[in-house]
Amino acid sequence: MSANSNNSNSTSDKQKVKKEKLQELFEKFDEDKDGVLNKSELKKGFKVHANIDIQDEQITKMMDIADKNKNHMIEWEEFYNILGDSESHEVGDIAEYWLQYSSKPIVFVPVDVPSWKLLLSGGVAGAVSRTCTSPLERLKILNQVQHMKLENNAPQYSGVVRSLITMFKTEGFLGFFKGNGTNVIRIAPYSAIQFLSYEKYKKAILQSTNKTHLSTYENLAVGGSAGVTSLLFTYPLDLIRSRLTVQVFASKYNGINDAFRTIVAEEGVRGLYKGLFASALGVAPYVAINFTTYENLKKYFIQEKHSPTVFQSLAFGAISGATAQTLTYPIDLIRRRLQVQGIGGKEAYYNGTFDAFRKIIRDEGVRGLYNGMIPCYLKVIPAISISFCVYEVMKKILRIDSNKISYST
Repeated sequence: MSANSNNSNSTSDKQKVKKEKLQELFEKFDEDKDGVLNKSELKKGFKVHANIDIQDEQITKMMDIADKNKNHMIEWEEFYNILGDSESHEVGDIAEYWLQYSSKPIVFVPVDVPSWKLLLSGGVAGAVSRTCTSPLERLKILNQVQHMKLENNAPQYSGVVRSLITMFKTEGFLGFFKGNGTNVIRIAPYSAIQFLSYEKYKKAILQSTNKTHLSTYENLAVGGSAGVTSLLFTYPLDLIRSRLTVQVFASKYNGINDAFRTIVAEEGVRGLYKGLFASALGVAPYVAINFTTYENLKKYFIQEKHSPTVFQSLAFGAISGATAQTLTYPIDLIRRRLQVQGIGGKEAYYNGTFDAFRKIIRDEGVRGLYNGMIPCYLKVIPAISISFCVYEVMKKILRIDSNKISYST
């Protein structure tokens, strides 16, 4: 028997099973066993068998779509004609497929995914991605602030490979991960809140506008809002991470708690928020561009209601991260410098964001705004790739599908 014959038989068997499953479902819905479904039976069937409370106007729409002979009843042939091409036999999926059969569904509201699932997915994504790229993250920060000469006899870092070798010779293997514990403690809730905020803000706009996708401008607004939200909740940890990361020989701070107490004692509570304004200026557009680029790539290259593969997630994340970082890097550099100045009670050199911008250009030229750009690229591209990829994988593991229709009023 040829391969084509085998494929034909397999397809025929699957179609037969599908028809039998739909026949069983039709008979369950047909409460009075008269061979047809009326509006009441249809509405009650979805409620009893899937706990889906479909609105009356939606039921009317579903009836209109399927009722070809206009007798205000759904016969078995009409039922099968509508649902025969549905890939799933789950009652909820069938309801969604039926509504989507119309070119103008009545509502499209993402399912209200439990917040803990989004928080867990985002947290794991952030922690894994930052740990994998910790050596490059630290090298980026050291490049950004070495011009400030924070420590006497501190090594100079030039070139990615040579800098990594210098870091290893100076501090050993653990030097690659100095500050990473703080970074993970910071990035896990930061990433969790960012992804949660993005999904919630996105849902709110889709629900209010009754659309299936955000426009580019809406995506930028949602991404920027999510970035600022996560920043406000976690900023002190970001500042402490920066302070711990730039220590090479001297040990001004002995861990997170000691850094927290020392900064408050020497610089006041406001010291924990140094560079917040510059951070907000950088984070809002960075996250906005990052999410917008990623979502648009998914929209143009992934079929509706399909999830990206691991390779696609990595590729889309790399493009998104590179684009966002290129456009916002100078703000990130200024943010770091504002965060680390004043260590040990030293006099601050920069008097705010705009003063830092002016002095960097004066002292180092325009290129000074891009110190550490190469290791930053090498860190950001894999970090964002891994982050989005892990987030998509976690969504599959936790069965998060924010694209599904919600039938609740």
